Amino acid sequence: SACALGTYKEVNGSGTCAACEAGTYLNVTAGSSCLGCPASTDSLIGSSDISDCICDVGFEGSDGAACSACALGTYKEVNGSGTCAACEAGTYLNVTAGSSCLGCPASTDSLIGSSDISDCICDVGFEGSDGAACSACALGT
Repeated sequence: SACALGTYKEVNGSGTCAACEAGTYLNVTAGSSCLGCPASTDSLIGSSDISDCICDVGFEGSDGAACSACALGTYKEVNGSGTCAACEAGTYLNVTAGSSCLGCPASTDSLIGSSDISDCICDVGFEGSDGAACSACALGT
C-alpha cells in the first residue's frame, strides 16, 4: 500500500514507510522524500503539511511560512505563530532572536523594549554609571 501522509519510502521493493524527520513534512501519499520546513521553523516527526512547520523560539510569523528573528529589545519564548513581545521595564535584550530578556543590574531600571544594558539607569536616590549596579546616594545629597 502507499505510504501515508507524513511518511515516505526512498526505494522500490519491500520495506516499510518511515516517518518524516522533525523539520520536514510530506503532504502527498506514496512519497519518496520529505520536504524541508521554511527558514526558522520546525515540525514534529511525521508532519504532513507545511502548516505543521511552526516558528522557532525567538522568531515570529505565520505557521507554514519563513519566520523572522525577534528584533533587539524583543523576545518570544515559545514555538509557534505569534509576535515577539517587548522586554518589560527593568530588563533588556541586546541580541536578535531572543527567548528571554536579561534583568538590569541592582538598583537600576529601564524602559519597555530596552535593547542594551546601558539603557539600565540608576533608580531615584541611587548613583553610578549607566548599565552598572548603582549605590544609594550619601545622606544629605
